[in-house]
Amino acid sequence: MLVKRYQLPLLLFSLLLAVSCERSRGPEENILVRIGDRTISREEFITRAEYTIRPPYCRSDNYIHRKVVLNSLIAEKLYALEAGEKNELTENEQFQLYIQGRREQAMRQWLYNEDFYSRVVLDTSELRREYKLAGRTYKLSYYSMPDSQMARMVEESLQQGRSFEETFAQYGGLVTTIPTRELAWSGPEPEEFKERFFSAPLQKGQVIGPFEAEKGLYTVARVDGWTDRLALGDQDVSKRREEVSTRLRTRKATAAYAAWIGGLMRGKTLRFDGQTFPRVARVMADFYMKSEEEKKQLIKQQVWNTEDSSLVSPPMETLDEIADLPFMVLDERVWTVRDLQKLLLRHPLVFRTRQIPKGEFGLEFRNALADMVRDMVVTEEAYKKEYDQVNLVQRTAGMWRDNLLATWQRNRLLREKGREIDFYKNYLPVIESDLDPHFIALSKKYSDRIEIDTDEFEKIKLTRIDMFVTEKNVPFPVVSPNFPLLTTHNLLDYGRKMGTRK
Repeated sequence: MLVKRYQLPLLLFSLLLAVSCERSRGPEENILVRIGDRTISREEFITRAEYTIRPPYCRSDNYIHRKVVLNSLIAEKLYALEAGEKNELTENEQFQLYIQGRREQAMRQWLYNEDFYSRVVLDTSELRREYKLAGRTYKLSYYSMPDSQMARMVEESLQQGRSFEETFAQYGGLVTTIPTRELAWSGPEPEEFKERFFSAPLQKGQVIGPFEAEKGLYTVARVDGWTDRLALGDQDVSKRREEVSTRLRTRKATAAYAAWIGGLMRGKTLRFDGQTFPRVARVMADFYMKSEEEKKQLIKQQVWNTEDSSLVSPPMETLDEIADLPFMVLDERVWTVRDLQKLLLRHPLVFRTRQIPKGEFGLEFRNALADMVRDMVVTEEAYKKEYDQVNLVQRTAGMWRDNLLATWQRNRLLREKGREIDFYKNYLPVIESDLDPHFIALSKKYSDRIEIDTDEFEKIKLTRIDMFVTEKNVPFPVVSPNFPLLTTHNLLDYGRKMGTRK
């Protein structure tokens, strides 16, 4: 399985098409299926098929497997329709806040794309300069320092004329040999890290840093040489130009976005209650220091029954006795512990560092809360711009809503048949014996409401590579819901061709 992680905006709205329509509506979509008031776009079909793991019975790219994928996504919509608008799940507050959170994350991403990324104007000279470095891989000698004080001493040593080796001998600690590494323009390192090496050509022997490579860790590096991989052929040249354009656009948009947020947050104050904060922090530390597997065990199976650990919220019920106490004050508004609980369902915390020493959790908790508040302020601006009405924002929220509704409805049906436990032990026999007949019945029931663009569908090709795609530094990192395990049916023997009438 290939796990891919993307940082905003490299994955930002993979569903976007090239041409935008009305500002409040979003881009024109290529609709593949209509089922009453619900639709499946071509881009949604590809996302659902390629950004998560498909089961073995539809993992290939042949026409039969593509029809199983399509039937599975249609089945998901039919199950959601059968569940109805009012049921135990839709009336569950955790579900409502989760869908709201998914919608608001999509709104923030749309705001970034619409107001910043799409408005970047690239300079030809910058593109040319960046293109020259796009095939470069530097060979570096480097060493790291654990704090800013040592970084200052290393900087002073180098400024005083001591060599890279002499400085390392004095401040390299227990390491006896200077480490080496390669750094490619196309490598996975964060953009702010690579920008120090690729914003302009470097000279052999040039020293970069010390600089803070990641929180609390400083690095100094020396250029020992480099190799340049030339782009050969029109296709390679075109691909590299596109990569360079995307990276430059991202860099400029991110800088403008950060400056805009800085203006939004200017003058705002955030204070934490000195009595309540430590009590909440202890509960949070116990939860957030758990492994992903441990968090999954906390899922309320009777409601969710899913493997997505982003649906797991901290056990705030352990703080019920202080639920009405003040937790923080944003400007003049007081947020109680109960308010915090609801906020965390809409916006799970995103910590700035993945490995948190236990003694530093309180500080990292404050930082994560400050980032959550920042996102709340951005969300308010997105609501003012009516970005909740953008079609792709609505599609994102609807995709997650229907997936959870369909999963809930499927489990309810299997529970009534006494087959739910069998399904989770070995799903395929249960799909074939119980769910396939149910899908056939549903497809007949809703047949006059289903339209499929079969011409467009037959043009689609899918990858055979297993991928599980996530985004970095967002509250809800999983890009696509789990593939719906609802049917193995491989015929399009229902509905009608889009654009025709019976």
